[in-house]
Amino acid sequence: MSAERGESLLDVLRKRQAAPAADCNGTGSCGKCRVRIVEGDVPISGPDRQFLTSQELAQGYRLACRCKVLDHLTVCVPEPGMPIQSVGLEQTPADGDGKRESCQEHPKQAQRQKEYSIAVDLGSTTLAAVLTDREGNVLAQSTAVNSQRAYGADVLSRIQASNEGKRDLLKACICRDLEQMFQTLVCSQQKQIQIQRIAIAANTTMLHLLRGYSCERLGQAPFEPVNLNLECLDYGQLFAPVAGCEDSKVYLLPGMSAFLGADITAGLFSSGFWQTGKQEPAIFIDLGTNGELAYGSRDGFVTASTAAGPAFEGGRLSCGVPGIPGAICNVSYLYHRVRIRTIGQKKPCGICGTGAMEAVAALLSEGQMDADGLLAPELFTNGMELAKREDGSPLCLTQADIREIQMAKAAIRAGLCVLQKRYQEEFDPARQIPVNRILLAGGFGYYLSAETAVSIGLFAPEWKEKIVLCANTSLKGAIAYLTDPSCAQQLEQIRKKNRTIRLEDDADFQTMYMEQMRFPDRAKSSG
Repeated sequence: MSAERGESLLDVLRKRQAAPAADCNGTGSCGKCRVRIVEGDVPISGPDRQFLTSQELAQGYRLACRCKVLDHLTVCVPEPGMPIQSVGLEQTPADGDGKRESCQEHPKQAQRQKEYSIAVDLGSTTLAAVLTDREGNVLAQSTAVNSQRAYGADVLSRIQASNEGKRDLLKACICRDLEQMFQTLVCSQQKQIQIQRIAIAANTTMLHLLRGYSCERLGQAPFEPVNLNLECLDYGQLFAPVAGCEDSKVYLLPGMSAFLGADITAGLFSSGFWQTGKQEPAIFIDLGTNGELAYGSRDGFVTASTAAGPAFEGGRLSCGVPGIPGAICNVSYLYHRVRIRTIGQKKPCGICGTGAMEAVAALLSEGQMDADGLLAPELFTNGMELAKREDGSPLCLTQADIREIQMAKAAIRAGLCVLQKRYQEEFDPARQIPVNRILLAGGFGYYLSAETAVSIGLFAPEWKEKIVLCANTSLKGAIAYLTDPSCAQQLEQIRKKNRTIRLEDDADFQTMYMEQMRFPDRAKSSG
């Protein structure tokens, strides 16, 4: 690939969809965009020394955002599926027309036998899609890491990148990701099929980036989206050709506000929250890159989006990764020795949000951390070593990582306290009926144990037996839209029954947030 002299290596890799994660959007403050210089000379920068060990520096590792392309480089991007890239200053021919090749085993004139649809959960970190038949049976599934992560871990970073002139690049990133997933799903059937409909649920920012809408008013008060309504588009209005998809209709599901998008509207419908009555109020929680909360029933409910940040999905953790194969997802002590389990039983490559929370719970149980989140003296400098990567470098949970988890859990818990208070004031001032169920959504929520959530203070102890793990309710809601004739109307009703609370403007939130910063006292919790 070619580059202009002095161009950032991170920007070069972004253009070719080959960039590593850059949770800080290339400011040099997260240390995630590490690459290995195979050929060529790149000086060591200050952030390189801050985030990389002397051994890694000697092996040629650098932060891509700090590298300037001054001569020919050969670069290895140490991420799953990323090949070694050759970067030069010479001119290269332009790409082709971007069309996706059809599966060779698909006979072009084959007769379509059934009706097929694709449902998509377009997450900020993780993408999930399924192929379904008319009855909603899942025939194939595909998951991927959102390649927009090269522009930042959270939606605010991507809004900033869009507003700085990268809107088209961000759109190209996500369209390419989805086109590859569509092709995987179509090819899975070993025969030619035709997709009739594609339903996509996502947060408001992700839908704006997919559509190529301006994010100028989305990223600053009063946070006004370009559109929150249901959209129906021809496939070609969004995507490059993929065999079997060209004639399909694409439906972008409706959202409720700038920070409560279609993924939450769909989740409230599919989780069972919308089926609860006033006598059995429920809490809906989607723990993803952001924390979206709802409290109430089909008769009325209040919602909020917390400032939890991306810590729950591995962002802003020093060794954090999304829920990919090799991510540490389970941490415990046995005979005072750390034990871990990784996703897919692969060699450890980092720690995901559930693993980090379990590590915090383990530290509390072992007395290696106090209720203020302060590590024992022997762990304070380097943190809790969990494992080693394949190259021998350590994977640690540091004091700064614990602070990120601490702030995220405090924001969620305080947000729930505010919603509970506001719901009771508005809908149930006399009786104050206790919550009946805690509906925990998202891939993160699916793997989080109730014991861990209570032990670190994310949830109240009395909620422990009420937690229901609902998995990916956004994806389930997209499937429901394709298969349940009443779903579209119900989604509109959900939007009307909602009252959104802006926590940053709520008089009680900051006080409750500070109260929830502490972890539960070990002696009290064990007694």
